[in-house]
Amino acid sequence: MNAPAPSKLIQLVLIPVLFYVGVKLSLAFAVMPEVLVMLWMPNSLLVAALLHYGFRRYAYFAALIIAAEIAADYPTFSVIEAMSFGIINTLEATIAYVLLRYWRFNPRFATPIDLAKFIMAGPVIAAFASAFAAAAVYSYFRGTETGYFEFVRVWWFSDGLGLLILTPLVLSLWPPAPGGVRERVTLHWYDGVAVFGAFVVMAAFVLAYQGTFHGVPVPAVLLLPLVLYAAARFSLLITTTVLVAVAVIVLYVTKNGQQPFGPLPIRETAISVQEIIFTMSLMSLGLATLLAQLRANTRELEARVRDRTAELSAANAQLQTLAVTDPLTGLLNRRALFNLLYREMEREERHGHGLAVIMFDIDRFKEVNDHYGHAAGDKVLQHVVAATGKVIRNLDAMARYGGEEFVLVAPENDEASALQLAERMREALRSSEVQVNQHTLRITASFGVAMRRANDTTPEQVLRRADDALYAAKAAGRDRVVAETPPPLNVEDR
Repeated sequence: MNAPAPSKLIQLVLIPVLFYVGVKLSLAFAVMPEVLVMLWMPNSLLVAALLHYGFRRYAYFAALIIAAEIAADYPTFSVIEAMSFGIINTLEATIAYVLLRYWRFNPRFATPIDLAKFIMAGPVIAAFASAFAAAAVYSYFRGTETGYFEFVRVWWFSDGLGLLILTPLVLSLWPPAPGGVRERVTLHWYDGVAVFGAFVVMAAFVLAYQGTFHGVPVPAVLLLPLVLYAAARFSLLITTTVLVAVAVIVLYVTKNGQQPFGPLPIRETAISVQEIIFTMSLMSLGLATLLAQLRANTRELEARVRDRTAELSAANAQLQTLAVTDPLTGLLNRRALFNLLYREMEREERHGHGLAVIMFDIDRFKEVNDHYGHAAGDKVLQHVVAATGKVIRNLDAMARYGGEEFVLVAPENDEASALQLAERMREALRSSEVQVNQHTLRITASFGVAMRRANDTTPEQVLRRADDALYAAKAAGRDRVVAETPPPLNVEDR
């Protein structure tokens, strides 16, 4: 037999057990002769369970809840009374769930709007509807010791307050959705001071009688800053935990007969208890959800800023690359060439390792454009770069100097090694092929080699001599390498 799924165990075993405990705790704080309570706890568990599990196995779930109600109410109420109250409590949770689902409520109370939806669906509408039904049942079985509408008010307030302060706590205790994380807050020294002050205030409130401790007034309103501080500093889970703890303290001293609001009749004391708990709940939960939304918005904004900054950095890097790169060939452009050559000339002057500049030009490139088109010409330019780039060193840098003219800056070379490098480039290009418009072409180039001289102070000087050597290679018949100081150039042959 297969073991039950964990979610099924939670629905069918754990939740009814916790509901039973909640009923017992709620009845323990009853202060009226008619066994009416100031805070009804278990329905918050039903609402939270429905929000997480929906209507799956709802009939079995409702039956066990009603059974738990009967077991917890006995012998305070008869079986028929307890069963009626169990049905009413189940319907209250169901009404709240249906409304919250229809209103697309976020169980994590992500925004104050979610809190408003919850208050309207649970403490207001669902609790009010169940109060009318429960008052009718109570009046029928228990007579008129408490007026019908008075019972409606007490039931409504007790159920509403229970939903208001406990449902957010139960929902916060559930594990986050996949991909979600619990909010973490870094503790500071002043949090310790606040905790110490909270214990002092709560201790004084617990020890006080009729709102005074050794003649010093200790009004219940002093508890309000405790829950507001928790809401301002911490997550919804901690806020609701503090809120429930403070509410339990107020209920305890009231049940204990200490009259925390002064010498008032018990019914007026109960109303005062509900009022102070409602005030603390509304203010702290409202503040907590508002600050949670602000923190979430801040995190989202920071993430967007990080993404935008990364995009801008990438765009700037691309712009910087485009500023120094020829877009067609990916080589350095003319401006970048001059900057590089100027730096290499300065370094060569310091170390004297030799600096060669090789300028080469594609032979009869105009014929390629005229016969095959400019797109074919672009492909030939890229082919020349790829073919010659295979034989140069990582130390060397190539640039596109003009249309079909290129320059290689080759540091740490003498003239002989520079001529050998240019020859390897020429041969690599000459022995390669490129497909252009279904035609196979062999491309050649002419090379001029110049060395940086001691009296060279600008890149233009060495480039001019390399250009002269290139013209000499063209004049000598193309597809060759010529060193500087060439014979006069015949412009017409070019």
